[in-house]
Amino acid sequence: MRISPLLCTLGCALLLNACHAMPLADSAASAKQVRIDEASGLTQSVLHPALYWTHNDSRNFFDRQPTEPVLFAIDAQGRLHGELWLEGLKPYDWEAISHFKQRGRAYLLIADIGDNRARRSKGIRLHAVQEPENIQGKISRKPAWSLELRYPDGARDAEAIAVDEQENAIYILSKRDEQPQLYRAELPHARNSSQMLRLLGQIPPLNAPLETTEPGDLRVLPFTHQPVDMAFAPDRHEVAVLSYAHIYIFARSSQQSWLEALQGTPHVIHLPGARQYEGLSYSQNGQALLVVRESSKHDGTAAVPILKLERPGTLTTQRPPPAPLAY
Repeated sequence: MRISPLLCTLGCALLLNACHAMPLADSAASAKQVRIDEASGLTQSVLHPALYWTHNDSRNFFDRQPTEPVLFAIDAQGRLHGELWLEGLKPYDWEAISHFKQRGRAYLLIADIGDNRARRSKGIRLHAVQEPENIQGKISRKPAWSLELRYPDGARDAEAIAVDEQENAIYILSKRDEQPQLYRAELPHARNSSQMLRLLGQIPPLNAPLETTEPGDLRVLPFTHQPVDMAFAPDRHEVAVLSYAHIYIFARSSQQSWLEALQGTPHVIHLPGARQYEGLSYSQNGQALLVVRESSKHDGTAAVPILKLERPGTLTTQRPPPAPLAY
């Protein structure tokens, strides 16, 4: 998905945020030992500049050990700082996480939007939880609200989501379409609700060539050009899209919509190997990009591989030339 020299620091880990809610000292969750082996989302912390939030992908419905509703707080080196358990939630297919501020409070948005076989005709769900000010051990908190969403053109798979709090909007980029489709929903205000997503339009295929000398994962090779996460830069002048092999970075002018930016010419960063890179986040200052991937291999205190990439220099909003006519 991207090309560029990259400064890469490899680390692994989990982190969970703690809320003002009661620690899990007397709860069943306090005895559970959960590690990050299928990291499937990443977002920066609003309240803790050096920290990020991630979570596990949801396992098969028939798995004897279903995915727990827990978020992990990690730093850029992959060290674990805490766990935030969400009360009353049973993950169906958690695929992404984002963040936003609303009425002076910081929130995390968990996207239960995975739908590999496009069977969720009744809708997908987003859950917002207030980010804790203190992170210590295992903390439990109830979601602030849940939002049920339906696609106007039928069920589909998606893993990429981002929030623009200035627009009060949530954006979702579809995964399995030849030309990914961008959808928008309004950010709710502190209560459960439902909405029909609005289809904004398509973006060009993410088809940068695979350029790597490192071994990859054969399982992901057929899907290397599909978007698996998305992040808006802190200054809102860029949007980055992650695939299993690249990061595509699209510049955005102050006059452009997010769709117009995503229809431009991206700067492409090639990632090492074609692997299950699943989570993408900007650092709080916007000068670096961090990527997590699914992995069951653990290295000492590390629980998930983390790639830290130096953000490229000045980007332009140049549009691609028109495609040649087919004869």
